[in-house]
Amino acid sequence: MKLRKGTIFLTALIMFFSVLTTQVNAASTPFTQGTGYQQGVYDTSAVQPLGFNWDMNSRFAGVTKNLNVKWTFQKASSGRAAIVIDDQGNLLSTSYSALGTPKSNLYSISPDGNQRWVYSSDLSMNLSSPSIYSNKNIVMHVGNELNTFSPDNGSVINLVTISSGQYFTEPVIDVNGIIYMISASGPSIAAYNSDGTLKWSKQITLSNNSQISLSKDGVLYFKNNAGLHAYNSLDGEKKWEYSFTNGGSNRTAPAIDSSGVIYIVDSVGSIHAINPDGTLKWTYQTEKLTNSSTRKLIEPVVGKDGTIYATNGNHNLVALDQNGNLKWTFNTVGAVNSLIIDKNNKIYITNGDYVICLNSQGDQLWAVQTDDAVTGGSLAIGEDGTIYSETTTGKIYAIGGDLDDNELPTDPEEPKPPVEPVGERAIFVLTLSNGTEKEYDLSMLEVQQFISWYEGRAAGTGPITFAINKHDNNKGPFKQRQDYIVFDKIITFEVNEY
Repeated sequence: MKLRKGTIFLTALIMFFSVLTTQVNAASTPFTQGTGYQQGVYDTSAVQPLGFNWDMNSRFAGVTKNLNVKWTFQKASSGRAAIVIDDQGNLLSTSYSALGTPKSNLYSISPDGNQRWVYSSDLSMNLSSPSIYSNKNIVMHVGNELNTFSPDNGSVINLVTISSGQYFTEPVIDVNGIIYMISASGPSIAAYNSDGTLKWSKQITLSNNSQISLSKDGVLYFKNNAGLHAYNSLDGEKKWEYSFTNGGSNRTAPAIDSSGVIYIVDSVGSIHAINPDGTLKWTYQTEKLTNSSTRKLIEPVVGKDGTIYATNGNHNLVALDQNGNLKWTFNTVGAVNSLIIDKNNKIYITNGDYVICLNSQGDQLWAVQTDDAVTGGSLAIGEDGTIYSETTTGKIYAIGGDLDDNELPTDPEEPKPPVEPVGERAIFVLTLSNGTEKEYDLSMLEVQQFISWYEGRAAGTGPITFAINKHDNNKGPFKQRQDYIVFDKIITFEVNEY
């Protein structure tokens, strides 16, 4: 039996001609938060509809060469918050200054760096990151208010006003549209229905709390005081607390991998992997640090291949495997303040006043200097590969350039493979984008495993590479030889059963 994926040739041609097109529809590859997260009712056609409650793995490729600063936009001040991007490529970003007049602003900025509108308030937008609903409206806290904003002109509708204190986190939205928030007083952690009515609330003592992550099984995770807290999102009941040294300033949200393991960093230099039941899986000590209340911490990020990228708030970026073993270290002078991964597993970080791009082996590909230190958690990747960052003085940088020759701005949807064969063995032939043809003698179980991986990647899940055992082609004194096949490089495959 011979199965030839002729439709893949058509897809390859479509992908080729899409490179010649300057406008790419972000909706062709819907945004997902990651397999460890509950998929909330965010705008999945947006480029990046939220700041922290996702795996920080962009579905777009970032620029890698011929770099240039396309534009800068000066806000009134920094907002110490994430940059969010809607389905038209417009940026949403905040500013806050206690001495400002007004104190706070929410800006909508066009893809070419011009202000579309601004909403101003004398209430605090400190640590206030917007989220974009599936209906395109923006939801965000402003002081003690939880508001929605029109994406067209910034007109505001108030959902909730608490009697005292103010909110401190981005709105986390679940699959039913319930919004979860943390505030300094009043209800410390609360769940609101989409119309603003209260679903439940809990009173807890807050200190050095982080942003919130919502797992696929409905658990809210956040750092607070000296622990990682887990709350049931349905009723607000506390499930467990994992204690550690937490004295830093927490800028982002705990990371969750596909198996539900949670990753956090403490203020004395340790990376913790915590099982979904609250027990410790492993700890990795980067270096022994003295606890500091001024240390700015960002939580680890888990790549699509399972690699954990982490920093300790002091210096350096480390890459760890799933068992907590060190893969490599990228040395920096001073703290790494932001981290995001593009669709080709390139890592973008900020360090001091530099935006830096690394490959998956930890080698630096480029660095662009800004005119001031880059604020924590502010990196975003546009659908055309533009890298966005913000400095501590409130200046947004749009770093443009070119993609690698074989990289596209987006993953077009792939057709599914044909009906899977059911024989015992097959000659399996792969044709790659560089014209190389690879042939393997495989069991049908191995073929089935490949097709399952391929279907998953076409749907946007799973690792970007697949390892094929070379079996009898294993030449030399090796226990095993494998070819690692990259999804984006596959043009066709044949299954010749025998």
